[in-house]
Amino acid sequence: MNKLFILVFICFMSLSCSKKEKPEIFKVNSSLPAMKNKATPTVDTDTLKGDTSINPELLYGIWTLDNNGPHADFELTEKSFYVVDYDGDGTMPYTINHDTIRVKYPDYINIGIIKKAVKDTLVISWNNGSDVTYFTWKG
Repeated sequence: MNKLFILVFICFMSLSCSKKEKPEIFKVNSSLPAMKNKATPTVDTDTLKGDTSINPELLYGIWTLDNNGPHADFELTEKSFYVVDYDGDGTMPYTINHDTIRVKYPDYINIGIIKKAVKDTLVISWNNGSDVTYFTWKG
């Protein structure tokens, strides 16, 4: 009986200590000077080539709600979504599929519908709320 208990205990401990590897979704890149040596996620750009009327190049840039404000709100590149003035690491994983952008914050996922993307204006309806208009940061 003692040997059976030890065998079950060893099996239980080995199963609880083993980790399953998750597939790597994001690659490492650096886009802002302040972000050197920090990991930044990569969006699967193939999803941008689907049935979308939005030119992905028009999404990329440094965006702000107010160019008279002290800083931009976020930078969106092909490789990263960086939240400016975020308490902690501002790099958030994101994906874009057709007109939907999903940004994964540490404690929630922010989902937006991209309504408009032109040279200097980006309009996103976040979490089915009202439209938010961003402008190219003039810094």
